[in-house]
Amino acid sequence: MSVELSPIVAARAQGSSAFSVRSVDLHALGDWASPVAALDHFRVRGRPFLPHPHAGFSAVTYVFEDSKAALRSRDSLGDDVVVEPGGIVWTEAGRGVMHEELPASDDELHGLQIFVNLSAKNKLAAPRMLRLDKSDAPERRSDAGDRVRVIVGSYENRSSPLVPLEPFTLLDVELKRSFVFDLPDAHSALVYVLDGELLVRAGEREQGAAGEQAVAMGGGGRVTFEAVRPAHFVLLAGAEIREPVLAHGPFIMNEMSQIEAAVARYRAGDMGRLAPLVEDKGHLSLGAGPLRDDMNRLKPTGKEREHG
Repeated sequence: MSVELSPIVAARAQGSSAFSVRSVDLHALGDWASPVAALDHFRVRGRPFLPHPHAGFSAVTYVFEDSKAALRSRDSLGDDVVVEPGGIVWTEAGRGVMHEELPASDDELHGLQIFVNLSAKNKLAAPRMLRLDKSDAPERRSDAGDRVRVIVGSYENRSSPLVPLEPFTLLDVELKRSFVFDLPDAHSALVYVLDGELLVRAGEREQGAAGEQAVAMGGGGRVTFEAVRPAHFVLLAGAEIREPVLAHGPFIMNEMSQIEAAVARYRAGDMGRLAPLVEDKGHLSLGAGPLRDDMNRLKPTGKEREHG
């Protein structure tokens, strides 16, 4: 089976001075973006979002090594952690959880937020939070100066200790020469370039991608990445989920009845509550504020896709 490459898609800039984001239009990449359901490259200060629920997928935040701030992540399971630059928080929402993430200081937080869909069999799994600190991520370095950080999954006999419910790969790559990735059959991969310029080659097919651009691929086979200019990119890969997808606000399910059930669980308080945010553990200097958990402020996306 050969690897197919999508067209190149440029990330779209939006947001404000407090929260700037470049979002990748995954619909433009077709089914090859699956199981990634959202990908946002962000820079944020302060507390732009109040506590909010999720269900039916994993909400993932990866903090880049150049981030000035660490990430503070809290959830209704009782977790309250700080992850330094180079680390990741992986919140498997499953049947539903409340959480909040924000910079752990007044400095700028730089990272990726990724929504990773869960297959139908795990939509109602018990929620849990996983984390990985920078020092726990295995690395592979080449004589040419190429560097691969294995944040999730495995690469060349190096495996991350963070193991999500459904297999996934997240690699952070600094490339000066070349990098090879073997995409398994029935899997897809999404590559987002932060800076520099790449040539992505799969058999006779090739695509060029530069800073703040993305390319997806599906099928199965060997993919070679060559640095036209020294490049920094992330590679996200997982098994294709060929199921109906319905996204409504913070919930991703397979059908409307599941969305309605998630909304009912949320309104009944079954996804838990977060205590008001206060200064503790030396995390930050933000005062406490009331918890607003009004479902009316959650806007439905109205996005529905059928995967054949």
